[in-house]
Amino acid sequence: MLRAKIYNSLNRISIEASTYLIEGFLMTTRSIFLTSLLVILPSVSFLAVDGQEALAQTSEKTAVTKIQSPTGAKNSDGSGTESKLSPATAAATNAPVQLKGIATHNAEEAAKDEAMQKASASITAKFRGTWQMFLQNPCHTGLVNLETSRLSQGRLHWSFPAEGPIDSSPAIYKGVVYVGSDDMNVYAVDEHTGAMLWQSKLGDKVKSSPAIADGIIVVGCEDKQLYGLDAHTGKILWTFASQGRISASPVINDGIAYVGSWDGFVYAVETRTGTLKWKFQTGSRITASPALGPDMVIATSHDFSVYALALADGAVLWQHKTGNKIFSSPMVMGDTVYFGSWDKVFYALDVSNGHLRWKFQAAESFSISPVGANGKVFVGNDDLKMYCLQAATGKLLWKTRLNSPVPLLSSSPALAGGMLYVGSSDAYVYALDTRNGAIKWKFKTQKPICSSPAISTTGVCVGSQDGNLYLLD
Repeated sequence: MLRAKIYNSLNRISIEASTYLIEGFLMTTRSIFLTSLLVILPSVSFLAVDGQEALAQTSEKTAVTKIQSPTGAKNSDGSGTESKLSPATAAATNAPVQLKGIATHNAEEAAKDEAMQKASASITAKFRGTWQMFLQNPCHTGLVNLETSRLSQGRLHWSFPAEGPIDSSPAIYKGVVYVGSDDMNVYAVDEHTGAMLWQSKLGDKVKSSPAIADGIIVVGCEDKQLYGLDAHTGKILWTFASQGRISASPVINDGIAYVGSWDGFVYAVETRTGTLKWKFQTGSRITASPALGPDMVIATSHDFSVYALALADGAVLWQHKTGNKIFSSPMVMGDTVYFGSWDKVFYALDVSNGHLRWKFQAAESFSISPVGANGKVFVGNDDLKMYCLQAATGKLLWKTRLNSPVPLLSSSPALAGGMLYVGSSDAYVYALDTRNGAIKWKFKTQKPICSSPAISTTGVCVGSQDGNLYLLD
């Protein structure tokens, strides 16, 4: 089906006229070309449950591509390789064992994976119970633990009017909500009442999402600057100049902010002073927020690649190339990196070396970022469906269709208490049951939603292009 992916119509990323015309032509040409291709999806049968598609049966052939083992022996389905040794024999000889087509490990690699998992868990543990940045923590798992009784029921608690669209995703910390707007302001709003505490005028639209730590807010701006603001007053403490727009959202950990720019660089900047620690140049613009893994920062770029860079100096640890631009921010969960690409593939990579563990083929591009918890990964595709995949294998568990007037999802989801919250370009905020994808409730704003929800004990907070910040309880 012919479609043109015009993300400018959603004001997702403010694009100069010349750039817009070029990329609009390329995306239209790409859509025409893709209509001539057949995408082979899993052979499945579905049951209709409350308007959702519940997975009832999956054939042996799936959309998940298995990795190959060094042994060179073919699986029974021909899709990968498997060890000819039994687990007991392999363990005795220290030979690699194929773990159900997911990855090949020997004892040394298993120990390394365990260390990676612990390191990732230690990062997210520092941010438990808060929502200090885009997708909650530097690993971007997008999860906050709440009691079921505290979950939002989709009722409007308050709305705060800015003077322009809000594509920025809010951060919530110590009773204050921080968010940017196309009106060039960063706002601080009382979490409980929606009353404005302060506003700080920057140099251009603020599509980047604020990150806060140690009393300092770090946020990017379309004027090519990274700003450090006093969290209590909004006073500008410092600015750091890049050579391109900063629509990507920074992550903060241990006094360093990491952010990408349209100039193609990943920057590491000290949060207290704005001093550059290091920078690394990719091959094209960066519009996605980086994620942190064990002693590394992981960034995606429009040059089709994902990079793992050393936290200390930005040296390249590994690089994995996909088949198209990457708008999705990566998520690090355990010892695996997850992200989607415009090549219509969702990837799971070994965080230690970038090797492919599995990939999932979808009908359209992946433009938004995944989140994950409890052995599941949740991600939206531009076919307007939210997918739930098994984190270890990529097996499809369920999918749910969201309504949208255009074939593009721009709001990344958030997790709490067995519920998945996500905005859509049909102006609705959706709440989905993570067990089966059933839609529990939806709340209508007045215009499309590009902002990703933030969650606290007070409710679900999200911005809209109607210029309002909403808190739903």
